[in-house]
Amino acid sequence: MHVLSFRPEVILYIYMASCISVLVFNILYIFADKYKGRALEKRSLSFVGEISAQIERLKEAREPEAAHYKRLRKELKNPEKLRAFEYSVLTVKQQAPEEYTAEYLRSLRGVFLELAGVYRKSDTIEQAYFAYLIEKFRIDEGRESFDGIMDFLMDMITGKDVNARENAMRAFYAIGNESAILAIWRKLEDNEISHSRKLLADGLLSFRGDRKELAKLLFAHREEFGTTLFLPVMQFIRFFTGDFQQQFFTLLSGKNEDKEIQLEAIRYFRRYPYEPVREILQNYVRYQEYIDWEYAAMAASTLASYPGEDTVFCLKEGLKAANWYVRLNCAEALIYGLGISRLRLFDVENGRDRYAREIIRYVLEKEQIRQQEMKEEQVNV
Repeated sequence: MHVLSFRPEVILYIYMASCISVLVFNILYIFADKYKGRALEKRSLSFVGEISAQIERLKEAREPEAAHYKRLRKELKNPEKLRAFEYSVLTVKQQAPEEYTAEYLRSLRGVFLELAGVYRKSDTIEQAYFAYLIEKFRIDEGRESFDGIMDFLMDMITGKDVNARENAMRAFYAIGNESAILAIWRKLEDNEISHSRKLLADGLLSFRGDRKELAKLLFAHREEFGTTLFLPVMQFIRFFTGDFQQQFFTLLSGKNEDKEIQLEAIRYFRRYPYEPVREILQNYVRYQEYIDWEYAAMAASTLASYPGEDTVFCLKEGLKAANWYVRLNCAEALIYGLGISRLRLFDVENGRDRYAREIIRYVLEKEQIRQQEMKEEQVNV
């Protein structure tokens, strides 16, 4: 029977019944959620008192009670109680001295070691949450050799769930073991697992161990990794140390290196100027018509860190490039990077090359607008 054959009031009744059903469902859901929240809060309060008691024992230079750990081993196998325990710890941390809270959390390693075997068999959401707590509570921090917790985390690296993998990796960064991070990179490479480059680079920067040692270790094994995994290592190095100038120079000079790796090397030399690179960068700009334009554009920006008349001349020549981005970067390097005055750009602004004239005027106008906006902000303040 076609829907249009129904009488209008029947359709209206069906619609009203549907609305009432949705309303009843929402009301029941609100009450159930409220009840669940109260139950969670009640369980949290029961943990707060017990945790506080153990911290008081630590203040008195006494060991926490064995019965407390026994209870945790039993009850924290339940994800809801584990969540309540997290809330309890956060509540206690607001009241107790940080040093004793940290000592208490370190003492939980044995509990979490046993729980790792339980949550290894759970679904990925629960595994991800457990890994998150390992990082948050700094369980296993400073651990130099693999244990059951790290084995559990390593299994999550090859899983399909990106969130679980990221939480496991963050737990490893919190542990601060350089060899473990190398093992993760090998796992990712061997299993051809794609993970966000930004997340990888940011994760390395959050590493709580010796970052320079980690950088040396990963760079020393660079031949084992493809571009996708090596680029985050280069970005990680770029953001915190200038100790890799010679190594990055070798990458930039290599004839068979990947384009993305060489571009990242150019970015590195903008942050950490290295005199032997000056001529290479200038040649990228000089001979931009014979190479990939991205090299020339990146080199133009980087030359802002290499002042000198030779650089000024090179960048002025680059203003005549056919590619708009190369011209723009040359102009910005001259005006923003090197601080060349408008008077010194008179020959370009009034020269014969239309491309050069237009790009210089464009950047100069942008700079004037920026300066005007800054003045207006100061007046408004």
